[in-house]
Amino acid sequence: MTAPVLALSPDKTVSHALSIMEREKLSALIVAEENKPVGIFTERALIQIRAGGVIDYSWPIYKVMSSPALTASVDMDYREAYQLLLQHRFRHLVVTDQDGLLVGIMTGTDFLAHLGLEYFMEFRSVGQVMSRDIVSLRPTVSVFTAMKLMNERRISSLLIEEGGIPLGIITERDLLRLIRSKKDLTQMALQEVMSSPVQTVFSDVSSHDAAKILTKNKLRRLVVTNSGGKCVGIITETDMVKGLRTSYTDHLKGVIKQQDLQLKEVKQQMEEKAILDSMLQSTGDTVISIMDPDLNILIHNQAAAILYGGVADKLIGLNAVELHKDVADHRQFKSAVSAADQKGRHEFVMEQQVEGEICYFATTVFCIRDQDARKNGFGLIAQNITAQRKAVLALEHKKKEAEDANIALQVMLDQHTRAKESIEEQISIRLQEFVNPYLDLLRQSVNNEKQTETLRIIGAHIDSITRQFSPQARKIMLKLSPRETMIADLVRQGKTSKDIADLLHISLRTVETYRNNLRKKLGINKKKISLRTYLIADFDDVS
Repeated sequence: MTAPVLALSPDKTVSHALSIMEREKLSALIVAEENKPVGIFTERALIQIRAGGVIDYSWPIYKVMSSPALTASVDMDYREAYQLLLQHRFRHLVVTDQDGLLVGIMTGTDFLAHLGLEYFMEFRSVGQVMSRDIVSLRPTVSVFTAMKLMNERRISSLLIEEGGIPLGIITERDLLRLIRSKKDLTQMALQEVMSSPVQTVFSDVSSHDAAKILTKNKLRRLVVTNSGGKCVGIITETDMVKGLRTSYTDHLKGVIKQQDLQLKEVKQQMEEKAILDSMLQSTGDTVISIMDPDLNILIHNQAAAILYGGVADKLIGLNAVELHKDVADHRQFKSAVSAADQKGRHEFVMEQQVEGEICYFATTVFCIRDQDARKNGFGLIAQNITAQRKAVLALEHKKKEAEDANIALQVMLDQHTRAKESIEEQISIRLQEFVNPYLDLLRQSVNNEKQTETLRIIGAHIDSITRQFSPQARKIMLKLSPRETMIADLVRQGKTSKDIADLLHISLRTVETYRNNLRKKLGINKKKISLRTYLIADFDDVS
């Protein structure tokens, strides 16, 4: 950490605070009363205020500071402190003693300086930790536009480039100086104020060397370029130390593997257990439980307490098998423990009763052994997948319903087809049995040829009813009016336009109009085919 640090009383003006930050090159200024931190004022807060409007430099600092400040005890583990910054998405951590008095401040620079070479061995090159999401603008864009973009994206710097070539950079510290100058930032181009040239490195440079460049040049970021000089990423102090999260998780694993040593050294066990408890509670709804070789619970998180339906501080020391008897199939759990003992780990889906409701958990049981392969205990990690499981079951149910509906629909269609065929057959039989005999009688008593022709047409219609038309014919007949249907049938029988006019008592011109309309409706008005030929073919398509 940085100590001692400058602090400002709450009644000091914004102008006074900015002058100190610019002179001392500070990214943040702590506000304190009687050496107790009450707030913090940062470069980012200043940019946020200026991007939203005009700043009154006579304001007291307490009107614009962030309060309360994020604090940590001076004896907190540095990895836990970094986890605290990540959790709140802050870049400054105020350090206090046991009485809450100001001791110092932690920033990315402090974390970077604390890390040794062994840390950087995890990240061998800059390319592994750099950010490829580069925010850049052209050099002719105004400073005010850049400031608003930095505020919206919550970034500490912005690259100025053209054609992919980095020309310069502008940072929150640059904006602090420009805001304090009280110049019109809307009329000021980035090329007038940017820091140039920028410090660059290649992506294959080791992260340790990059950290040394940052520390040596008192920089907080480096631009990463390729062999052609074009920008491919940017790396900041935050990127360099983000591996502390992984480091802290590894620290947790180490605590679990050394359970037997922790039992012998009570003081060390209590310290590490406190850190472990803190980490376990940050895992959200993931169930985590650590057990001894006899399956008695040593450590667990709140999610495990909810799972077993007990009070958190009363589960320690209870046997996991007995707990499973109340909420799930304990035989499945015992089988999983046996498999994990033999193979190292075992994964399965556990059906569990939680607050009276059946839930499903994707569960992993693993065996914890020391370096000499001695068994120290077991661990359990479970994730609630009830929602996903129910969604799959619902989908399967809907699929089954759809399949049943399809079968029912097919049955109905088959029944409809059979019914239709039966009706057509009945109609044909009735016409042949009850209508045709009367037509025969009428034919014997006709007086003239016109009556004879009319009876012949009626007979032809009955024949057309009793025969099966093609699907194309049915489709076309639906388009025709009753009169058009009658004329189409007479044409199909070979009647001329004059014959049709005489039979229907209409003019020859009207018949021709109907014939033209029929050709259009049947789609043959532009084809070299006669209307009668088309109709005789039962309305089949003719090329």
